[in-house]
This record gives sequence, structure tokens and C-alpha cells, in this order.
Amino acid sequence: MRQARLGLLLFGMLAAPALADRLVIAHAPHRYVVVKGDTLWGIAVHFFRDPWRWPGIWNRNRQIHNPDLIYPGDVIVLRFRHGHPVLIDTGPRTAAVSGQTPAGSGTSTGSRTHGAGGPQTEILYPRVRGQALAAPVPTIDPSAIAPFLRRPLALSAGALRRLPYVETAVHRYTFFGPFSKFYAGHLGRHPAAQYDIYEKGPALVGRHGRRLGYETLYVGHARLIRPGKPALLQVVSAAREVHGGDRLVPWRRQAPIPYYYPRAPRHPLHGHVVASGHSRVNIGTYAMLALDIGRAGGMRRGYVLRIYAPSRRLRDPVTGRTYKAPPRPIGLVMVFKTLPRVSYGIVMQAHQEVHVGDPVAGP
Repeated sequence: MRQARLGLLLFGMLAAPALADRLVIAHAPHRYVVVKGDTLWGIAVHFFRDPWRWPGIWNRNRQIHNPDLIYPGDVIVLRFRHGHPVLIDTGPRTAAVSGQTPAGSGTSTGSRTHGAGGPQTEILYPRVRGQALAAPVPTIDPSAIAPFLRRPLALSAGALRRLPYVETAVHRYTFFGPFSKFYAGHLGRHPAAQYDIYEKGPALVGRHGRRLGYETLYVGHARLIRPGKPALLQVVSAAREVHGGDRLVPWRRQAPIPYYYPRAPRHPLHGHVVASGHSRVNIGTYAMLALDIGRAGGMRRGYVLRIYAPSRRLRDPVTGRTYKAPPRPIGLVMVFKTLPRVSYGIVMQAHQEVHVGDPVAGP
């Protein structure tokens, strides 16, 4: 028996500061059955306009003693207590008691047979059927975020200088691909057995022209053949051509995708979109964004920020006067990775296209 089915606390074990405002109920059903393929964020949207504020609802529910995870088949019910909305996990939609049969049946197999010497009639009763426990519902779609967790996304100039690098191909190629051998330098006394290869990308520039670091572009994967000065490696796989000067990052076995705790920032945060992993022109839902706020600025993993269309000057057609329109909210981004001066998030909602340079702030 699992310890608990209530996983919406994955949306945050810390209540957001904005919970002092009244929560707005969406066109919500009073009863929702969790199905395979659901995400916690998606379920939250069924009930509330502000999905990241769901933790406060669970915290008000005193029936919850050991909240943990929710699973496909669980039933989420919306109730009101003292004027406040409360979400309750009533458990699986079907239940049976093992080993019980109707009184007087005289059998423990869940069936009875009537008739002697004539047609046999079998009456069936509910019985227990064992089934493997489904995986808990994730916070967001893992396939949307997994590619961005398997590589470093930004590195400072100093970090790039300290990494080992590709020197040249054994056969003097200008560039090379899978199964090509090459020499590498600066691997150190204890080189790794495998390396990921990265190309230095464009600089990430924040407000006032401040350089935040450099994007890294994944090139391929290589294995060590012979250590030394220079060391000899071979390209195992390549997404693009390998060039001299490409950096080598020791390969590490990937950890499982973590669960996230979406919540509003504890303190006011203001920043801008500085890059996108999908497109620099049109950015929509489930696109990856780079923001010019990092751990040093108070950013934490799981923070949800609102994306705004930049304010612009408008002209009154009657008076001829111009005025500055306020920024207009156009979407939400949840941060999944933080670096000292840069953070990366995934667009969870977008009402229109997002662009590099758009401002972001706490909701």
C-alpha cells in the first residue's frame, strides 16, 4: 500500500507569498480523475487560473497527514470550506475489499453456481484484481525538459578556458565526425573515460550590455583511447562537425529527471529574456528561455515568473498626445536550472509569441 497518493504538494511545500490574494477559480469541474499522461501543472490549470498557487489550497486541507504523490486513477475533488476552495484526493476511482464475498455465498472465489442436472447459471461477484502501481504524475512533461538537462547551457569565459579541448584530427582534417580520432590537450593527470564535446556559442548579454557568459552548443561524444600529452580520443557520435578548439566536458551518468516545486518568488525579481533554445524569433509553449537573473540575484529552481510584452509608446488619435502603455502579461515561465548569473526556464503558458528582450517578473 503506498504511503500517500496526494502529490500536489509537489507543487510546493512552501506556500507562495501571493496567497494572501483571493484565488480565482477557473471553469473547474467538481471532480477530476487523474489519467496517464497528466502533469501536475496541467491538472492545476483545470481548477485555478494561477497553477503555481495550488500549494496554499493543499496546506488548508487538514485531512492531509502525509502528502506525497498522486497517481493515475486518483480522484481530485473541489470543495469549499468557509468560503475557501479546497482540493481533496479521494483516492482511486475503484476499490474492492480482498477476500470478501456476499453473505451466505458459501464460497470464497467470488461466484456461485445454481441448477442441478440442468442449465448451469453462474453468478459473479466483485473480486480483487492485482495490478502494478503506476508511476506518479510528474510536475511537467519530462520530454519537454529532458534535452535541456543533459548539457551545460552557459559557461563563463573562465570556465571555458579551464576545460580540456580538441587540438587536431589525427589525419589533419579541418573538421571530422563519427569514428574520427583526434588529439586533445589539458586533460589532466586523471582523464575521464568519456567526454561530451561542446562548441563555444554566442555571448549572453544582459541589461546595459553586461556579458553573462557564453552559450554552449552540443557537438558530440568521444571516448578516451590513450592518455598522455597529447591524449588520443575517438568520436563516438556527433550532432555536428568537430573542430579544433571545441571544449571537452567529462561525461557523467544522467540522474533521473527531478521533480519541481513551482512557486512564486519570495522576493521581487525582475529580468529579461536573453536567449531561447528553440528560436530567436518565435517562442511559444514548452520553449526553453535563458534569463539574465541567476542564483546571485535570488533566483531559485521552481520559481514561476510572468512574461510581459515590452511597454511601448502610443498616440492618442484625438489629442495627439503620446503616452507609455504599461507592460502586458503574455505568458508564464518556470525556472528549472540556475547558474550564478543566468537561469533557464521553460515556457508553461504563452498567449502570444515571446521574444528575446521581453521583461519577466514575479507573478
